[in-house]
Amino acid sequence: MPIEHETMVALNLILQLALSVALVYALFLVRRREFKRHCLTLRLAFAAQMLAILLLMSPAMGMVTEPGLQFSFLIAEILLHHALGLAAIPLFIYINLVYKRGISPRFSMRSAMQATASLWAGSLLLGFHIYYYLNY
Repeated sequence: MPIEHETMVALNLILQLALSVALVYALFLVRRREFKRHCLTLRLAFAAQMLAILLLMSPAMGMVTEPGLQFSFLIAEILLHHALGLAAIPLFIYINLVYKRGISPRFSMRSAMQATASLWAGSLLLGFHIYYYLNY
């Protein structure tokens, strides 16, 4: 039994709000110097985000990639949201590989973490705006 579009949108919104809370909590953990819990929180949030992308967001991208669809501000915003989210993924993987001693750092880890957080937050805010625009 396929899930209705409105149900998928609601599930994704709830998950994204929970992930927003997880990001704020991860920042709180860093300030308290609880780095292991910070890393675990972000890894779990990243896994949840990957599932959301695969199961909830990817089907919606079909709307944007339809041939003959007129380019608009909304399409540009969706593509920017997509690009920011995709840019955060390799940075997140890079950070984890460095900390697991898989590779040696090529640049400041603090800068990589701040860039990843900025990309993710920007994508998240654009996603909330897209949701609001399409549903209200």
